[in-house]
Amino acid sequence: MSRRRARAALLAALLALLLLDLAARPAVAVVAFAAGDIADCGSEDPARSGAASTARLVPDGAAVLVLGDAVYPLADRATLERCYGPTWGRLRASTYAVPGNHDYVRGSARDFLAYFGAREPPRTYFRAALGDWWVIGLDSNLGGERLAEQARWLERELAAIRGDGRCLLALWHHAFLSSGLHRGDGERMRPAWAALADAGADLVLSGHEHFYEAFEPHDRRGQPAAAGIREFVVGTGGARLFDFSMSGGHRAYARVHGVLELELDRDRYRWRFRTVDGEVRDAGAADCRRPAQPAGPSEAASRETSAAR
Repeated sequence: MSRRRARAALLAALLALLLLDLAARPAVAVVAFAAGDIADCGSEDPARSGAASTARLVPDGAAVLVLGDAVYPLADRATLERCYGPTWGRLRASTYAVPGNHDYVRGSARDFLAYFGAREPPRTYFRAALGDWWVIGLDSNLGGERLAEQARWLERELAAIRGDGRCLLALWHHAFLSSGLHRGDGERMRPAWAALADAGADLVLSGHEHFYEAFEPHDRRGQPAAAGIREFVVGTGGARLFDFSMSGGHRAYARVHGVLELELDRDRYRWRFRTVDGEVRDAGAADCRRPAQPAGPSEAASRETSAAR
């Protein structure tokens, strides 16, 4: 073999080893920050508000999960610009948001949708890819036929991603599990909870209660179970805080402004509840219930294309 051919063969072998090494490395985890019940326009200067304090916990460009009630008293465009804009507004381009009850103005979430980015078709629920995870955002304010339409959409979306290996989290405003004053407000989401549990979902994030509460996994009926959904209530984004009214079997509780930091790996997640006073009040890690499976390039591209944010 000539010297030139030997060098070419060596380079090809080194390139193959490099590609093999890159393929074997785990995917880089996505870090997301979650909170609801954020900017209160009625009582504070936005620059010195609770929302300003919690916004400082989130790095520029980070993925953000807004769990409803982005602004108070109501999320019309002017109020969003005046109070949410100077605080969490710098993160808007990387935000996945679901509406809370204060995000509806005269029965419409039009301004909320316009502010956080129009979806096609224009609706308050979505599915989107976040790293190796699926995020499903639902609207817990709906009732009647609109709630039934959302439920049918959810069933179709869960069927479309069944068996694709991605971990799954969902978010909506009114907590299904809660120990607070608004306990029971999320009961209308019981069918969604059951459908997500059957689909192997890992996390549900909510707000509405103005405190932090974390639960161990619960099954489709809302009963404690090792193989179930773990719920976090993170209504600590900056609005006035509440006390919890009864013991609801939570594993952690905190009455302080802060954000939930989630590190989302391919088949595992970690969490930390970080407060504005620099503490970590709760932390842990768990495996996904749907460990990732290798996917070919065409399958991965198909999944990305089908996601409708």
